[in-house]
Amino acid sequence: MLLEVLKKIRDMQFFSLTQLASELNIDKTMASHIIEQLKTMGYLKEEVMDFSCNSDCKKCASCPGVSSIRPTKTLTVTEKGILALTRVV
Repeated sequence: MLLEVLKKIRDMQFFSLTQLASELNIDKTMASHIIEQLKTMGYLKEEVMDFSCNSDCKKCASCPGVSSIRPTKTLTVTEKGILALTRVV
């Protein structure tokens, strides 16, 4: 089951806990627990993607395009995870 979850996360264009749980036919709590196991084992890592403006206009607080952007957490498969998946395929 752990490798199946890892493979599904690897193949997702954008990580979604709801989608993962649905595809595996398990609830979100179980999917979350499996993800935590994979992170503990070093197969997954959590990354924060911070989308920020590179402009020097100094008006970001009032910019409607930037003010609504929030840092986004995502999961990526580590090299150890990729290696584990290549061994079973």
